[in-house]
Amino acid sequence: MKNRKINKLNTFLIIALMLMASCSKSALDTKPSTQFAEQDVWSDASLVQLNLNSLYAGIPAGFGLTANICDESRPSSGADVNMANMLLSPDNSGWGNWSGHFRNIRACNVFLENVSKLPATTALFDGVTVNSRYKGEAIFLRAYYYQLLINYFGGVPLIKTSYKLTDSFSIARNSYADCVKFIIDECDAAAALLPSVNTGVNNGRVTKGAALALKSRVLLYAASDLHNSSSFSSFAHPELVGYTDANRSQRWKAAKDAAKAVIDLGIYSLFNPAPASGNEATINYQKYFTSIQGTEDIYVRFFNVSANQGANYWVVVPNGFGGIEAVGGTSELVDAFEMSDGTTFSRTNPAQNLQPYLNRDPRFYAYLLYEGAVFRPRPSSYATIDPIGVLQAGTWEVWDAASNTVKLKFGLDSRNSALYGGGYNNTGTSMFKYINPKTDMFVNQSADLTWRIMRYSEIILNYAEACIELGLDEEARTYINKIRTRAGMPNFTESGAELKARYRNERRTELVYEDHRFFDVRRWMKGSDAYHDIHGVDIVYKCDPVTKVTATIPTITPTKIMTGSWNDKAYFMPISRDEMNKNKKLFNNPGYN
Repeated sequence: MKNRKINKLNTFLIIALMLMASCSKSALDTKPSTQFAEQDVWSDASLVQLNLNSLYAGIPAGFGLTANICDESRPSSGADVNMANMLLSPDNSGWGNWSGHFRNIRACNVFLENVSKLPATTALFDGVTVNSRYKGEAIFLRAYYYQLLINYFGGVPLIKTSYKLTDSFSIARNSYADCVKFIIDECDAAAALLPSVNTGVNNGRVTKGAALALKSRVLLYAASDLHNSSSFSSFAHPELVGYTDANRSQRWKAAKDAAKAVIDLGIYSLFNPAPASGNEATINYQKYFTSIQGTEDIYVRFFNVSANQGANYWVVVPNGFGGIEAVGGTSELVDAFEMSDGTTFSRTNPAQNLQPYLNRDPRFYAYLLYEGAVFRPRPSSYATIDPIGVLQAGTWEVWDAASNTVKLKFGLDSRNSALYGGGYNNTGTSMFKYINPKTDMFVNQSADLTWRIMRYSEIILNYAEACIELGLDEEARTYINKIRTRAGMPNFTESGAELKARYRNERRTELVYEDHRFFDVRRWMKGSDAYHDIHGVDIVYKCDPVTKVTATIPTITPTKIMTGSWNDKAYFMPISRDEMNKNKKLFNNPGYN
């Protein structure tokens, strides 16, 4: 299906206005820019659409996202996994992008205040009018940006109109409950205006399903431990970080109903839900995450070479294949994947420790590159050394008879690689999710790529989690096992606390690198589970001191690569001093002065 990139910059709108001005009959006919904005822009459907397109641009998308500031990957900065790194992350995601998201919200407010000026039309596209769709998209986007803010900060000021220079910029934070209600109401309003499916040039825009899926995510988070805990009861404003009533079961019921509403649309389904083998399940996952569109897609963002925003694979491919490998799977992430028979992987099991990458969950092979994994052909200059393209992050001990000593031979993907020494990754594994090995990795923006912002697997897991919290274990297992079957893994049979623990690990491994783990450990109040010493592995093909023969199976030993620590105040991000100085009515989060 032909895809369209919709998140164009505001520059396009400005250019359009300039072109309109240049087409006037004479310079004397040129309208002031304010008249263009009020009379021409908002009365021209194509210009309104360009404006709307720009509102999409702030939605986060990219390789790894918050993976580098939790235990999924490693920070490309090399910094330790502690409070300072969370707050001073190079990509600023640790701060939650307060000012950036409020800029996006203001742009949505401006759009919603003016979109009614567009002349009404009765023509239907995908079952709705243009006016309805435009308004619905802007309402959804405003809700999405508010959702991002409350995930980081708790309650934030609810600003529903665009500020003017004469307005007061001091506004207090709304309660977390008020913010959730506002977002849910926005999702419902957007769902009523948006089409169920977009086709043609509208492909990639948000739909009714996207609005309902956002509602599901928000209600799931709202019912979770973080926002229903007495841990912040001594905080002067507990209403800013959670609920102060005792209606948590109602919140779980609302989360369950919201997820079921998406399921009951009947539009989405798991991609190839019944593989014949584990290998087929691995291939299915690879196909889905490198496809332009799939049956699981609820809301995605298309990035196209034609729009100069194709995939920059060099950011994530191993250094021996010409990349810098900025996203690498930690030893903790590797260990989270079960064995193929559904049992827990353990380094204390001698057989599993000897060959830790053997007989694992099929998703492991779709999501991560590991020592000995076949990836793709090497650059031509190294094709004779490794014609197949096997990941080599290890070190070989080779007996040198001439010197009567052991010499070290470094793998092409190690940090001592002859092809490219260094690189960011020292975990021993590398991100494979989203990477198409058939693509030319050595050309910047070499391929179209689809980022999955919301997909059906998340909704199924949301529904299952709500069921678990409501004591509906059988129903929860039914839905979790849909994903397990699609992954080529045995069904869950547990109940109670065991089911809850396995569910959380299932969510971790299914949704890895999709911007969930960072928020999940916070909403579950399990921060110390993710922020601790982080490990990679040393991979050595040892030389037998007697036979002088180098082993074909490496010795793989976890080794600490970062020091980690946790501080409970990191359950919420702080509002920056700059924002506090601009708005005297703001009150910072627990633990921040």
